[in-house]
Order: sequence, then structure tokens, then C-alpha cells
Amino acid sequence: MKKMTLSAIVLGLAAAGAFAQAQPAAAPAAATTEQTADDAKKAEEAKAAEEAKKAEEAKAAEEAKKAEEAKAAEEAKKAEEAKAAEEAKKAEEAKAAEEAKKAEEAKAAEEAKADDSKPAENTNPAEVANAAGNAFSMLKSSLSEATSAANMEVKFSGYVEFDAYTGDLFNDKDVNHNYWTTYDFNVDVKFNDKWSAHAGIEGDEGNAIPGIHYSGAFIQYKPADFFGIKFGDLTFSEGAFQAYYGYDDPTYYAAGMKEHDIRGLQIDLAGLELGIGLGRGGNDRCDNDDCKVYNAHVAYEFDYAGQHLRPFFDYKSYQEEEHNELHTGIDAGLSIGGFAFRAVYGFHADYLADSKDVDPNADMTSVAHTILAEPTFDVAMFQIKTSFFIAFIGENDRNEIEGQDITTYDPVHQENDFEIPEYMFAYIEPAIKLGGFMKLGIPVEFHTNTLDSDKDGTKTIDLGARLYLTPVEHLNMTAFGMLDIPVGENEDKVGFKLGFETAFDF
Repeated sequence: MKKMTLSAIVLGLAAAGAFAQAQPAAAPAAATTEQTADDAKKAEEAKAAEEAKKAEEAKAAEEAKKAEEAKAAEEAKKAEEAKAAEEAKKAEEAKAAEEAKKAEEAKAAEEAKADDSKPAENTNPAEVANAAGNAFSMLKSSLSEATSAANMEVKFSGYVEFDAYTGDLFNDKDVNHNYWTTYDFNVDVKFNDKWSAHAGIEGDEGNAIPGIHYSGAFIQYKPADFFGIKFGDLTFSEGAFQAYYGYDDPTYYAAGMKEHDIRGLQIDLAGLELGIGLGRGGNDRCDNDDCKVYNAHVAYEFDYAGQHLRPFFDYKSYQEEEHNELHTGIDAGLSIGGFAFRAVYGFHADYLADSKDVDPNADMTSVAHTILAEPTFDVAMFQIKTSFFIAFIGENDRNEIEGQDITTYDPVHQENDFEIPEYMFAYIEPAIKLGGFMKLGIPVEFHTNTLDSDKDGTKTIDLGARLYLTPVEHLNMTAFGMLDIPVGENEDKVGFKLGFETAFDF
């Protein structure tokens, strides 16, 4: 029994030792399991962090995309606004250009009324012969048309000028003064696109209240820009003075031909102007009460790229023995930038081909050649206007026989029927623009003051200053002071006068 007990004890000790050896080996296994779980957790956390990072990056990318789209939308909006502003600007400019064009057309229409001799603008590229065929076709077709419906438009326009001048402040004993007043009122009626009419009244007088009187009326049929017909009171003038302010009224003066008023027919055809009719007003004056004047006028207007050329021919018959009158010549010019040059040649003859039938003791034929040059320069603040004019006037035999002064007897140049103002003058006026509506000019002028080139006691040099004021469009005021200095054999004293002129149109 003791032997078994010992064996059992030995076995128990062996088993306990084995258990003691096996126990430490189990701890590492548990540690490994815990590490694996921890690694899995970390991997899960890393995965979650990675997904969170990706989600954050996706969110940031989405926000960046939205910001980019918002920016693009803003830029598109700005571009659209800029485009709209540009289109609005262009529309405004187009509107302003259209208004300027209408104003220019209205101005051209007003000038055309003041000078009926100016033909309609030729917008048809065909030559005159082709245009004549087209015009004839239009007239034929118009004969078969019924009475046109009227869509009337009435326009009022006019011109007013009132001036005041002192006498010679240096030499007059008392302070004297004189006036000049001009009034012109026009009514234009547009019946439809083809038919229109014009009527006007006017007054023009110095040192008195001008008497208002009828100035003329006409109707016009104009089916195309290149073709028109007028019938009624017409006015023709050619080669008027434009640069020199003193002779700028073609009613009195012209280098080519002063105004001729007739009642008759005018045809405008592709730049060609044809007029024929009965003398009217001052153009119906004859040497006796029985004669009546018939007048024919032909001119052609060529205008291209700032250059113009206008030959003209005007024939007047007094229906008296060999008493007829001829004006012919050419008006030409060009414009380049701020520089412009205009020249006029005029030929005037009265009693053409007289063979002493009017007066058996004299040939009444009287001839004059005139030349006018008007270069001008206008750039920025500076402007220069110039005129040079000379006339070669032949005395007829009757003047030589009777020793009459050409200014009081020459049939071409009656003292009360001015046309050529003097046989020679020269004018230059440099000017500078001051501010927005003022201009100061310094005119220097040489005048012969006579039609007789043999005289030397009438020449003067005029020197002074002219202030031009234009406070608003269509309103012009001019103040001036001028010295009148005798030269050569002129024994007059130096004179000085002041003046103020006001003019407006509507």
C-alpha cells in the first residue's frame, strides 16, 4: 500500500509538473488572438479613415466644382451683361447716328429749299441716258395710276437774322447806327412718298422794318432718288461766295451767277438739272415796260468722295432786239481731311452778238470773266478761311463814247443790280476755338471797292476781330470791331465801326 501510494505521489508530481510546463504556453496564444483583433480594429479604423478622407475629398471636389460652376456662371452673367451693355451702346450709337443722319438730311433739305438749283442726289449708278429711260417709264406708269392716297406731313422751318451796326466812330460827328433784318419762313408739305409741295414768305431790309412778302411756291413729283420734277416758283444761282462773310448772300452777289427767279418747270435727272420758265421779280426787269424775260438753266452735278464738279449754263432772253444774256462757268472743289479747296470760273455776257442794232453808234455787248478761289483749313482748335476774287470786266463802246462810269452804266452791272461786288478783293481770317461755343477770328481784308480797275483812290485794308458765339445749336451770334484803313491814292481817313449780328434757324 505504501508502494502504491508512492507511485501515485510520483505520478501526481509528474502530472503537476507537466501541467506547470503546459500552462505558460497557453498565454502567448491568447496574446496572439488579442493582437489579431487589435490589428483588425486598426485596419477597420484605417479603412474608415480612408473612406472618410475620400468622402471629404469628394465633398471638397464637389464644392470646388460648384464654386467653379458658380464662378463660370458669374463670368457668363458678367459677359452677358457686358454684351447687353455693348449692344445697348451700339444701339444708342446707331440711334445717334440715325438722328444725326436725319438732322443732316433735314439740313440738306433746308439748303435745297434755299437753293432750288441744287439737284437731287444721284443714287442711281446708271448714266443719264439710262436714267432718262427709267424716268420715262415711271412717268408712263404713273399715268395709269389712280388718285394716290394722301398721308400728309407738314413741316415748318425758317431763318431769322437781325443785326445792328455803328457808323464811323472815328469820323462821324454824331454816333450813328444802322440795321439789317432778314426773315424767311417756309412750309413743306409731304403728301405721300412721291408728291410734296413748298411755300414760303420772306422779308429782307436794311434800316427799316422788312415788309413780309410771298417768296415762292412749287409742287414736286419725285418717284425715285435720281429723278424729280418741280413746277412753280424756282430759284437758280451758281458759284456763290461761301468763305467771305461780307458777300455770302446770292440774292445780291455771286462769282458765277446771282439768284434768278423764274416761274416754270425743273427736271432733276441723275445729277442733271434742267429748268425753263418765265422771269419773276427782279429777274423780269427789262429796259422798257413791254418786254418780258424768258429764262433757261442747265447744270450737271458731279460729286464723288469729297470732290465736286458743277458746270452750268443760264440763258436769258429779254425779247428785245438782240438783247439777251448768258451766264456760264464751272464750280469745282475737293476736300481732304481738314483741308478744302474750292474754285469758281464764271462768264457773263449781255447783248450777245450785238451789231449796233440797239444803238447805231455803239456795240452794247458787255463781257465779264470772274475767278474765285476759296481754300480753307479746319483742324482741332484752329481754322483758316480765305477768299481771293478777281473780275475782268470789259467796257462796251457806249461807255467809252459817253465816258460813263462802268458802275453806273454798264448794262451787266447796274448800280442797283449787284452781282460782281468789286473787281478784286482778298480775305483771310485765322481763328481759334475757345471753349465749347466760342471762336475768335482775326480778319484781314483788301478791297478795291469799285468795278473800274483804272481807279486807285478807293482801295482799303480792313483789319479787326470777330467773336463768334454758338451757345446752342442753330443759334449764332457775332460781335466785331473793324478798322477801315485807306491805301494807295485813297485820301479818306482811317475809320472804325462796331457791329453785332444774331441769326437762328428752325
